Amino acid sequence: MTENARLLSAVAGLAVLAAAGPVSAACSGAGVVTRIEGRPQDVTILREGAPVAKPRVLEVVCHGDVVRASGATRAVLSIDGRGKVTVAGGAPFTVPARSGAPSVAGNAYRSVSDKVVPDMKRLPWDVRLKGSGTGFEFALPALASGEQKLRAGHRDVLVRLAGGEGPFQVELRSETGAVAAQARSAEPDVLLRSAHLTPGIYKLKASDSAANVVEARVAVVGDAPPTDAAYAGLPDAEVRAAVTALELAKAHPRTWAFEAQQLLAGTPAEGLDRNRIYELLESYDADGAGAAGG
Repeated sequence: MTENARLLSAVAGLAVLAAAGPVSAACSGAGVVTRIEGRPQDVTILREGAPVAKPRVLEVVCHGDVVRASGATRAVLSIDGRGKVTVAGGAPFTVPARSGAPSVAGNAYRSVSDKVVPDMKRLPWDVRLKGSGTGFEFALPALASGEQKLRAGHRDVLVRLAGGEGPFQVELRSETGAVAAQARSAEPDVLLRSAHLTPGIYKLKASDSAANVVEARVAVVGDAPPTDAAYAGLPDAEVRAAVTALELAKAHPRTWAFEAQQLLAGTPAEGLDRNRIYELLESYDADGAGAAGG
């Protein structure tokens, strides 16, 4: 390679870096962003003096990061060893050092940063995957395939709907036609409480006030889903459930995405922006980003 060619190559490389904008440096992690109330662009994170690119829900924060939320926007953080912290009013918050076992928690946060955050950043903030309108469907597209699995047991089942006109009616019936659970809700997130599920094929049916109907087949199985143990060290139970659910849906969108929703729904709410998590989970099958098989 000639000297001129080397110079041109170097200039081209610098141009690519400049176009890419701020880069998030890797760190062992001391917490995560669990909610942004307001405009995401009003949240800034400075890491060693440089801005973190487009902070989002589940963004990992590091010891020494300076977090600000300007205007009316508020950012809620879950800090290892400290719990929930709300950042608002433009006042800076400096992330303290992480407590606990650094190797276990640090590796878990690194997995979130490497595996989950890139997907959160590709999901638009201001455009919902499913909007209200004349269409009526399950929010999880893969339900229509009839290949989704649910773990057997006595449990609540969350069914998310998109479109249609409330109130909504949802029921789950066994192969014999017996009602395992049913519920009516004004909201499109319908919780079927105390469903007694034994192995077999079930029919899930949802209807709205305009007599639109959608149906799906679901296989109830005795096996547990193949969850990723990479996040076991996360101290926040809700964040742990969220990222485990996302990885399950991403790896097995055609078979375990419905169970992934239940994994998060069955965990006590502690402030995580769950709509964002559900929307990302549902997007894996919808946009082909998930794995091809179960």
